[in-house]
Amino acid sequence: MEKSILGAPEDRLRYRESAVHGTPKFPMRVYANDFSWYAGHVIDWHWHPEIEIAVVLSGRVRCHISDMVIEVGQGEGFFINSNTMHMETPIEGQPEPIMTTVVFMPEFIGDCGEDLIYKRYIRPMTADTAIRGFKLSGQIPWQEEILSRVRELFGLAQDKSWGYELLLRNMIGQIWYTLAVNLRIGQSEALPQSSGLAESRIKEMLSFIHENYGSDITVDHIAAAANISKSECFRCFRSTISKKPIEYLNEYRLKKASELLISGDMPVTEICLACGFNHISYFGKMFRQQYGMTPRQFRTEAAPLRQRENSTN
Repeated sequence: MEKSILGAPEDRLRYRESAVHGTPKFPMRVYANDFSWYAGHVIDWHWHPEIEIAVVLSGRVRCHISDMVIEVGQGEGFFINSNTMHMETPIEGQPEPIMTTVVFMPEFIGDCGEDLIYKRYIRPMTADTAIRGFKLSGQIPWQEEILSRVRELFGLAQDKSWGYELLLRNMIGQIWYTLAVNLRIGQSEALPQSSGLAESRIKEMLSFIHENYGSDITVDHIAAAANISKSECFRCFRSTISKKPIEYLNEYRLKKASELLISGDMPVTEICLACGFNHISYFGKMFRQQYGMTPRQFRTEAAPLRQRENSTN
């Protein structure tokens, strides 16, 4: 199966933090996401300015949207607002999930200036921290209409017949119209007052971890990144992503280590140090707890994935 309909397949390993969805001239992309492409089969916590809409084609997905958790099965999907933290994981005991995902910048629909479309129908949604995301059910007609259009978007992006970009843009506009009508977007000129302070703080702290995970950092450092106390740091992590700061830090370090094991031939000891672990024995113990095997076993198991990676580049 094609891994990225609009874009390079190698983006899947860095999708969480650095992928550019589309281009400045055409800011949207359509993906087919298979969870087996991701370290630990988890699309980890991340956020991006683009709006995201996904349809689950097979399996079941647990989607964390800020402090909300939803479960999505085959034929269902979810909407994630601009700059909203989210994470997706497979549900144990179910087939490996496959999703179709469309991501697009708000300006793909209306110019982010004084444009009437943007001011009346887009900004009220993207500025509303109360609408971080929600489940899309095939049992609700207007939501099934959106799910159906996302599936059609995937087909258009895959086919790429002449003029398909026009059709993609028109269909995104139709999806947004359906959202606007049913969520009553633009019924008031007033912008929502919710501040989203906790999410803003957790983003600052996660960004600090993502940039400094290879260094010797502590909870004090993490809290300082958001200019808050240690106790508030713990509260933000607990209320938003249900983890302790160091627990998240270690999981992120292990995820980066697993990516290095998959993508190259760096010695395990060097990977241990590069990912912020000071002792190889502790690194090995933590890695086994997370992935059920040693780093070297993981590298051996990942060999077929590396071969597929090389064959697509």
